[in-house]
Amino acid sequence: MIGTIFLLFFSISSSSYTYASLTLCRPDQRDALLEFKSEFNDEGIQGAWTSFCVTSSPKRKSWENNTDCCYWDGITCDANSGVVIGVDLSSSCLHGHFKPDSSLFRLQYLRSLNLAYNDFNASSIPTRINELTGLQRLNLSYTSFSGEIPTEILHLTKLVSLDLSSIFMYSQTLSSPRKPFLSQLAQNLTNLRQLDLSHVNLSSEMPQMMISNLTSLRSIRLHGCNLFGRFPRLSPTIRSIDLSVNPHLESSLPEFNGRKIPSSIGNLSHLNILDFGYNNLAGEIPTALFNLTKLSSLSLASNHFTGTLPHNITSLSNLNIFHAASNSFFGTVPSTFFNIPCLESLDLGDNQFSGPLEIGNISSMSKLQSLVLSKNNLTGPIPTSISKLVNLVYLDLSYLNTRAPLDVGIFWHLKSLQQLTLSHINTTIARIDLNAVLSLPLKSLSILDLSGSHVSVENMRSSVSTLLSQLIYLFLSGCGITVFPEFISSLQYISMIDLSNNSIKGQVPAWLWRLPELHYAELSYNAINGFKEFPKDVSRTMMTDLFHNASAISSRGVANNHLTGKLPDVFLNDCNLRSLNVGHNQLAGKLPRSLSGCSSLEVLNMEHNRINDTFPFWLGSLPELHLLVLRSNEFHGSLQYHPNVASFFPQVRIIDISHNDFTGTLPSHFFMYWSAMHSEGDGSGLEYMGYNYFYQDSMVLMNKGIELNYTKIRAILTLIDLSGNRLQGQVKALKVLNLSSNGFVGNIPSSLANLVQLESLDLSHNKLSGHIPRDLADLTSLCIIRVSHNKLVGMIPKSTQFQTQNVSGFEDNAGLSMNVELAVMIRRFQNKKRRRRKKKNPILKFTLACHFLY
Repeated sequence: MIGTIFLLFFSISSSSYTYASLTLCRPDQRDALLEFKSEFNDEGIQGAWTSFCVTSSPKRKSWENNTDCCYWDGITCDANSGVVIGVDLSSSCLHGHFKPDSSLFRLQYLRSLNLAYNDFNASSIPTRINELTGLQRLNLSYTSFSGEIPTEILHLTKLVSLDLSSIFMYSQTLSSPRKPFLSQLAQNLTNLRQLDLSHVNLSSEMPQMMISNLTSLRSIRLHGCNLFGRFPRLSPTIRSIDLSVNPHLESSLPEFNGRKIPSSIGNLSHLNILDFGYNNLAGEIPTALFNLTKLSSLSLASNHFTGTLPHNITSLSNLNIFHAASNSFFGTVPSTFFNIPCLESLDLGDNQFSGPLEIGNISSMSKLQSLVLSKNNLTGPIPTSISKLVNLVYLDLSYLNTRAPLDVGIFWHLKSLQQLTLSHINTTIARIDLNAVLSLPLKSLSILDLSGSHVSVENMRSSVSTLLSQLIYLFLSGCGITVFPEFISSLQYISMIDLSNNSIKGQVPAWLWRLPELHYAELSYNAINGFKEFPKDVSRTMMTDLFHNASAISSRGVANNHLTGKLPDVFLNDCNLRSLNVGHNQLAGKLPRSLSGCSSLEVLNMEHNRINDTFPFWLGSLPELHLLVLRSNEFHGSLQYHPNVASFFPQVRIIDISHNDFTGTLPSHFFMYWSAMHSEGDGSGLEYMGYNYFYQDSMVLMNKGIELNYTKIRAILTLIDLSGNRLQGQVKALKVLNLSSNGFVGNIPSSLANLVQLESLDLSHNKLSGHIPRDLADLTSLCIIRVSHNKLVGMIPKSTQFQTQNVSGFEDNAGLSMNVELAVMIRRFQNKKRRRRKKKNPILKFTLACHFLY
């Protein structure tokens, strides 16, 4: 009995001793972590970071005061001393301002810090980061840090991995300090093995000594960093290179001749990832590149490469991804691609491949999941062997010239397909049987695109099989459809429908608005004349272009339209409407006042209607409105208004109120409150207004004296068009400024010369007097100058900008003259233009010369 008690006591004592020995966390380390936890909100994370936030099990949930911090989620301690050496709070829903004196910097023994995928609300990276001198791994990617990278980060000389990459859509991004950051990085952080600065605005050359100093570097990712100059020689031990989206980079990797890839790239024998996509590289691909047998991912997309692809592509036996879209490759598509055992994604779209598509004998074990061969010159039928690619998830064969009826039965076995794109298929006189497509047993299909292909809808059923009822996106634009497809009414998960550019007549059916998940319906360019039932609530409709319907549309977008009446006041306060385009109809009445509650509205286009209203100052509080087009309506009244807020129309960059009946004096403060008009932007990004994967806003705008169709609208474009009204007063002034056909009087202000990015200035058909300011000659970006039909006097300034103008831009100014030398220069320039016009398309030449912003 005594022995049993002794053993029990010994067991308890032993257990207590063991627990004590495992209690490692030092109190000062625990307190620092708990204080850091309290510095951020548990709720409120938003935007792009919501998809990364793991709310179901946040790591900080286990951080309690009475527990050992060494056992907390995301925390690693040194086994001997109990100090915290690792903090991993990636995807932890951290939201708020990162304090410059954060308690995190009290963890001075840290070797690894990972704060990726959190939202620090455009904070600056604290300069105290240099106090963590033991750091070996630092990951601050996707954290919404902004501003300059502190040079103190270069004091962390033990770093082997540094990741400061960010999300390109985010407006506040990191940039390099004014000093040559990359040179200093190469001098200080010589132990680096992994470097990722993607979407950091470096705006610099790559120093030649960068790679020679970083001898341990195995992975470098500088995607979208605004790099220029030549890329230095790389170490043969490099394994991963991503220099994509740096169009000004003249890479010499390892020895480029101009913008060509040299055969010596074959020396990088350890390379497994190579991404040169979206640059301006050209020439043929050296065969040595295809001898890099360890390559798993090769991207050459969106360059200017040419030539044929080798047929011995099977030497890349480890290749998972090959993307070479949007180049000028020609010849046949090598069938050996389909014999690479590991290949999962092949994209050869938008090239000049020709001849029949040959797939050859495919192994039933093919891993290919994505195949894109669109926008080539391929001819002949789709090979039946494509049915063996049973793992295909994404298939795009757009613009294929089959020259024969399309047998959709070959897709019967592709049961993993989620997206099928057969747009603009040329089947000669035959049509694609839509009933047959809708009968395919593709239970995973969520996206179907047949746009531009001749589709047969004869005897089309009013519903689809349950296998296809899960469609989310349906594109049937330009398919020759004449009636509204009734089967859509059974698509209970449909989110986006595109039936534009058809010949659909009659009214929009009432059931369309009852589809529970519908967010976007594109019905433009049809012959629709009304609605059986107008939606009572469009608050969930994110994008809508339902109204631009006509029996014929000319190239200028002017035609007979059908829709009449008033636009109903049906926009609720919580509406998610992002874009409203009701242009080119005969709508009358006033603008719906309920639009003022659409806080997500970015684009409002009311052009070419009969809207009779005053200027919508009441829209000035919309926080996301970028584009306001009211041209060619019956708007009237004064533009005099004094907002009682500091920011008015805060995001508007394009406003077109031309060809209305606005009167009175244009107030000098009219554009003063519009802050987005004054932000220049560096133009380095490729962001477009209202762009997403399937939809982008397009618009017809006056630019440089020409009515242009912008299929995409660059987010940095600023434009004001007030022409064709009855405005008066003195000109007060952008990239494009059109004040023509008004009643402005007085002198042209010399302050226009402060608009250093101005490319087009049209002041024609006014009553301006005095001299043309000589300071305008200093505007080096100015491409178009029109001051004709005024009362100007004196000499035309002598400069490159003025000598390249057409004389008609100065006509009907009785007192205006030019010196003989300038007249000769203008005449020579015009003669030169005429000679070139015989050889080249004049519109194309004009576009290139004037740098239009698409």
